[in-house]
Amino acid sequence: MKITLVAPTPPDVSAFGVRALSAYLKRHGKDVRLVLIPGGVEKFKHTVGFRYQYEEHILRQVVELCKGSDLVGISFMSNYLDRAMQLSKAIKGEVKAPLVLGGIHPSVMPEECLKFADIVCVGEGEEALLELVERIEQKRDYTDIGNLWVKKDGKVVRNPLRPLIHNLDTLPHYDFVMEDHYIYDNVTRRMEPMSKELLKRAFPLEPHVEGSFSDSYKRTLSYKTMTTRGCPHHCTFCAEKAMADMYSGQKYLRKRSAAHVMEELQWVKKEMPFVESIFLFDDTFLGRPTEEIKEFARIYKQMVGLPFHIQASPGTVNEEKMEALLDAGLAFVEMGIQSTSNTAKELYKRKVSADTILRAANIFHKYRGRIYPPCYHVILDNPWESSQDVVETVRLILKIPAPFWLKRSSLVCFPGTELYHLAKKDGIIKNEEDEQSEIYSKHLHMPKGTYVNFLMYLTGFSRFPRWVIKLMCNDVIVKLLDRKHLNKIYAWLNREGEFLIILYKGLKSLLTGDFTRIYRYFIRTVSKTS
Repeated sequence: MKITLVAPTPPDVSAFGVRALSAYLKRHGKDVRLVLIPGGVEKFKHTVGFRYQYEEHILRQVVELCKGSDLVGISFMSNYLDRAMQLSKAIKGEVKAPLVLGGIHPSVMPEECLKFADIVCVGEGEEALLELVERIEQKRDYTDIGNLWVKKDGKVVRNPLRPLIHNLDTLPHYDFVMEDHYIYDNVTRRMEPMSKELLKRAFPLEPHVEGSFSDSYKRTLSYKTMTTRGCPHHCTFCAEKAMADMYSGQKYLRKRSAAHVMEELQWVKKEMPFVESIFLFDDTFLGRPTEEIKEFARIYKQMVGLPFHIQASPGTVNEEKMEALLDAGLAFVEMGIQSTSNTAKELYKRKVSADTILRAANIFHKYRGRIYPPCYHVILDNPWESSQDVVETVRLILKIPAPFWLKRSSLVCFPGTELYHLAKKDGIIKNEEDEQSEIYSKHLHMPKGTYVNFLMYLTGFSRFPRWVIKLMCNDVIVKLLDRKHLNKIYAWLNREGEFLIILYKGLKSLLTGDFTRIYRYFIRTVSKTS
C-alpha cells in the first residue's frame, strides 16, 4: 500500500507533522512518500494582504506524485489554509485515493476542512493514521477510528479522541531519510527528488558568535527539532492552548528524554555533516526545571557539541540554566515579551511583570560576548489595545540593555483560539471576508503602518538614540502624530527602513565572506519576480 503525505511548509521544510507521521508509518513497515512544498511570503502586498497562488505546473507535478497512492494526506497550519485548499482541490480532482487532512487547522476546524476532503484527523495523528492505513489494507470499514471525522452516506461521523501518546520516547525520530522524498526547488521551479544539497539549501541560517565580541559572528546551517509536545503556558492567542483544551484532563505538555534527543542529533551529525548548529524549536525550552536543564546540557556537550539556539519566556530564565547551557554551546536565545500593557496581559493570560522581563533581559546581557544578542518578540495590531498600551511596551523595551533584536508580529486571531472566539463575539470578525483579511491573508510579520508601530520599529535598532524615542513617546506627541491619515507615511518609512536593513546585512555578509546568505537572498528574489 502506498501512502503519500503532502505538506505546504515554511522555507526551512521542518514540517514536523508529516515527518513524524512518515517515520511512525515506516516503523510499522508502510510505504510512504513525502512531498514538501516550501513557500515564503513573496506574494504579500501591503494593500491587499497575503495571497499565495500555486502555479498550475506545480499543482500538476504534485498530483502526478500522488497518483497510484492508496491514501493521500495533507498536513497544515491555519496560515497555510489557502495553499492546502488548492492542493486538496487538485488532488481530489484526479486522484482516486481517500484524502485525509490533518494538523493544527483541521484539528480546530474539522467541519470546515471536511468540505475539501474525505477524512479529517483531529489531534495527534500517529496511531489514528496507522489504524486507517491498516483498515484500508484489509478493506475494512474505517468510519469508527478514534480521532477521525469521516464522511459517510452524506453525513459526518465524528469519532471521539483517543488518549494522547504520553511517552514520546516510544516514537521514532523525524523522517529525514530522504528516500522517496520530494521538494519544490525554486531554482529549477520543479518538484525534485530530495537530496542533501537541496536540504542544505533549505535549512535555516542561524547566528553564532565568534571571538569575544557580539558583533563578530557568522551564520551557521541549522537543523531544527523539538524536544516537547505542548507548552507550559496557556496564551489565548496560541493554537497550543486550543489543542490542550481538546485533551482536557490529560497531561498535554510532554517531553522527550535527553537520551532520545541525543540519539536523533547524533544521527543528524553523521548523516548530514553540513549541519553546523541545532535549533531546539520548543515553544519554551527553558520551561524545563533547572536540574533537568543542567543534565540536558551536560549530555549535549558530550554527545553533540554543536552551537544551539533556543526559545524562552521571561519567567523561565535564571543564571543557573544559562551557565549550564552556555557551557554546552548555547549561541542564541529568543524570548517572548508580546506586550506589557495590563489590557494585553489580561487578554493573553500572560501576567508577566515588567520586573520579570527586565530580570531575564539583564541575565542575557550579563553573558554578552559569549552569546549572540537576544531576540525579543512583541505582538502589535491588537484591536483591544490602545495606542497608549503599545507606548507602554515601547517604554519597557527602552529599559532593556542593548544590543538586542526585536521581532514584531501582527496579532492574528487564529481559528480555535480563545481570541478567535472573542473576536467573533466582539464583532472584530463578522463574516468570511473578515476571516480572510484578518486571518488567512494577514501576514504575521508585517505590522500595520501606524505611529506607535513605527515607534516599536525604531526601538528594535539598538544604536538608535534612546532619548529620541523617549521624546517621541511623549503623550502630547503621540496624540499629535498617531493619526490615520499619516499611516501611509509610517508604512513607507517602515519599508524604506527594511530596505536599509537588507542593504546593511548584504554589505556585512560581503565583508565577512558570508556568500551563502547572499546566494539565498538572490534565489528568493529571483523566485519572487519570475
